[in-house]
Amino acid sequence: MIKAIVVDDEIMSRQALVNIITHEHSDISILSQAGSVNDAYDKIIQQSPDVVFLDIKMSDGSGFDLLRKFDRISFKVIFVTAFDSYTLEAIRFSAFDYILKPINTVELSAAIDRLRECLNQPDDLSVKLQTFFANLDEREKDKKKIVLKTATSIHLVPIGTIIRCEANENYTMFYFTNQPKLLISKPLKYFEEILEQYGFLRVHQSHLVNLSHLVRIDKIDGGTVVLTDNVSVPISVRKREQVFKMLEGM
Repeated sequence: MIKAIVVDDEIMSRQALVNIITHEHSDISILSQAGSVNDAYDKIIQQSPDVVFLDIKMSDGSGFDLLRKFDRISFKVIFVTAFDSYTLEAIRFSAFDYILKPINTVELSAAIDRLRECLNQPDDLSVKLQTFFANLDEREKDKKKIVLKTATSIHLVPIGTIIRCEANENYTMFYFTNQPKLLISKPLKYFEEILEQYGFLRVHQSHLVNLSHLVRIDKIDGGTVVLTDNVSVPISVRKREQVFKMLEGM
């Protein structure tokens, strides 16, 4: 049984989430509910949950204020938040899981499925928090960092050092300027959505490239982009016109 605490200062929102979890996820036991940072801190200390469903904005602080009260965080966190594009971007770059208000049962189920998969895996929330606050303050691409989790470790990586990403079934292989490649257990589509506004372009079904590392475009053999690691990445037929137009306008 997965032990959970729900933290939200809005009683209706809190109860709605509890009702959905209780009726649809029988392997999750709601230990208690909390409506403030201080109340949540006391209950987490007393009850040692496996996961905390955590609202970001509360009357006496934020979910991040709560997490910073712990010297060591031994529970998983799923944020529950109203839409705020810039905050969500920082959350995603930091590899936190989240669901949006009002609660969508499909999104909630997907988050809980991910929780079940990683429940017994080590997690360094201090690295995630460090990345979140750094990204919240930094809007420049070269200063942005992303958390990349492999099966054995957590890496805090400046996105400017990423040369390219390559699909590997449901995984993504990352290639860098200054460190060995990393295999991450998320699909390429996930990283395309959060990196495209920072100069990354999906040139092929299997390839996402950082245009900052573009050396040249070869138009022969259907088209390829050559990157600073001397690798030629193919441009798909479906993407060719879009890619050529975009790159010619740079």
